[in-house]
Amino acid sequence: MNSVNVSRRAVLAAMASLALTGCGGSKKANGSDNSKKKNKDSEKSEDEAFSFGGIGDTSASDASRGLTVDGVYKRTATDSRGKEYRFLLVGMTFENDLDHDGRAPVSYVSCYQNGVKLSHCTKYSDPNASKTLEPGYSISVCTAFLLEDEGQPVKVKIKSSNSSDYVYENTFPISHLDYTAL
Repeated sequence: MNSVNVSRRAVLAAMASLALTGCGGSKKANGSDNSKKKNKDSEKSEDEAFSFGGIGDTSASDASRGLTVDGVYKRTATDSRGKEYRFLLVGMTFENDLDHDGRAPVSYVSCYQNGVKLSHCTKYSDPNASKTLEPGYSISVCTAFLLEDEGQPVKVKIKSSNSSDYVYENTFPISHLDYTAL
């Protein structure tokens, strides 16, 4: 995405791209990573504020407010023993709006299904989640959860890194999604 202001159309295009390629931090041909610098002078558009879906108010030192959910995806992968496993992937974008270097606060992301918190899928790890970004840069990150019910919607919540308040909460239907291999 070359545009600073994120429109709904751009978010849908990014979701389609994630659905086809999965999450990950592949290097570009020139050797650079896929992080992007945001123009500090730009203002957030109405669409960008809408796409965050934030609830509650957080302070400027709250890393969680820079995390936006791009979508949820059903994935399959094979473990080291050749056994296939299925999981739910939550695709997000982290934009470091802090005044210091920071990492995507994926530990503040949780999923619920039928009112029950889903377990993290420990077999999946996104290398982008551990990358440190300078202020003003953004990167795509993913975190994975084990589904309890493949047909019921999933509620994604992001907790504030400064308090017990949630800065994001949205429910995603998943019954229409097919599993895609990583």
